[in-house]
Amino acid sequence: MNVTLLRHGATARPGVYAGRLDVPLAAAGRAAMWQATRGLQVQRVVSSPLSRCRLFAEALAERHGWPLTVEPAWREMDFGDWEGRTAAEILAQAPEALEAFWRDPETHAPPGGEGLADLRRRVLAAWERRPRDADLLIITHGGPMRLLFQHLLGLPCESLWRLELHPAARIDFVLDEVGARLTQFDCGKGH
Repeated sequence: MNVTLLRHGATARPGVYAGRLDVPLAAAGRAAMWQATRGLQVQRVVSSPLSRCRLFAEALAERHGWPLTVEPAWREMDFGDWEGRTAAEILAQAPEALEAFWRDPETHAPPGGEGLADLRRRVLAAWERRPRDADLLIITHGGPMRLLFQHLLGLPCESLWRLELHPAARIDFVLDEVGARLTQFDCGKGH
């Protein structure tokens, strides 16, 4: 079975923490997602419900006749009080909290937001519920992609932020009796 993970493209509000915030795609972000999926051969699409993922997923699925499932568990981490703010704005008001989150997201959640352990449980539960009868495209966000990448390849927790994922990043895996094998990694920097 082949599984492709696709991060949404650039949004209309780049640089802000937009976990639960429903920030729309920018035109360039939509174009980058079309480019990243050119030639992709899957039979099913699963998407986060946030419009920066879902609207593209609907258009792609309709174009190819692929079934689409919108799965709330694939949404981004809830950044709580940081939603809609840039790192610079947060650092100006609460540098200790943001630096602690960057240093150790396992034990330092955003104020009023979701902890990394909660995000991991949610994403891995969605992964276990995924359709297994066809090659699959999952359109999601940076946090869920990093967690699943880490999980599938058995990487340590501290490796989470070392994975560079720009908008429209794409990661492909083959799942077989051996486990997960990474077959393509495009960090999205060229989009």
